[in-house]
Amino acid sequence: MARRGTTRQQDTDQAGPQGPGTAPKAPDDPATARASSARFWLRLFFGALLGASLTSSLVLPWKVLALVLALFALAAGVVGLVKAIGAKFPRFVVLATSLGLAAALFLTAGTAASILLWPITQTYEDCMSRALTLQAQGDCEDGLRSLDGFGGS
Repeated sequence: MARRGTTRQQDTDQAGPQGPGTAPKAPDDPATARASSARFWLRLFFGALLGASLTSSLVLPWKVLALVLALFALAAGVVGLVKAIGAKFPRFVVLATSLGLAAALFLTAGTAASILLWPITQTYEDCMSRALTLQAQGDCEDGLRSLDGFGGS
């Protein structure tokens, strides 16, 4: 039943899904929505790139996390770059995103190579964890260059 002095429409406006006393919001400006979406994707991109670069120095099997983050960074970076260009962001933002995409591509390739060469990477990481001297570290690096651990040898 409507309260005294108000109409039924006023009652539904006051107790609508937004809460009592709030009016429905007008739709945002399309340019503002595009810019907000581009900022969101750029934040995702740079966050994933930072996470991938921090986790890429971990030992196996944690390098797989770096590869997943780097692949996500590539995808989010492409989406963010397209949206940044569409939202007419400054050239510096577009340039920084492009350089970040190049870094993400190199990080993805390097991490994927170390994962694809799992036995060699595992042998090198085990050797380096036991190496106490510079000579021992040099021997580990020589073993990496000669692909120790590849083919079960």
